[in-house]
Amino acid sequence: MTYTLLDELAGSQLLMIGMLRLTADDDSARIGAWSLRDMAAHLAATERDCYEPRIRAIAAGHNPRFDYFTNDDADFDGLQLDDVLEEWVGTRERLIAFIRDLDEQAWALSGYHERYGEVTVEGYLQIALAHDRDHLRALEQLAGAPKR
Repeated sequence: MTYTLLDELAGSQLLMIGMLRLTADDDSARIGAWSLRDMAAHLAATERDCYEPRIRAIAAGHNPRFDYFTNDDADFDGLQLDDVLEEWVGTRERLIAFIRDLDEQAWALSGYHERYGEVTVEGYLQIALAHDRDHLRALEQLAGAPKR
């Protein structure tokens, strides 16, 4: 197991939080239908409701089966950007600490995802990193767009 992936996850989160905070004062800033607060809430909820429980289930040897996860229709109204970012940081820190304590045997276990097929702990971490990077690209495009 390589810790580079864990470092990349921590780094991508820091970069995204920095970009979200830089543009947080622009109420017109949107990624598709989402405000920046909605995107941050989506990231926090995905980490809490998908990545963490699924990775724990794989590592526990439950050989779980997963369907495609989405929270795109969730209502994030009433949430504050700072609160959801704090939650996301806490969940990711907890997940990374859990993964650092896994033994080689747990890393070899897998589950099955309807879209990605057989997926190990490392495979699910790769999915999480790809998700971060997709949203990071959207934030970079927003940052490079001319001001309205």
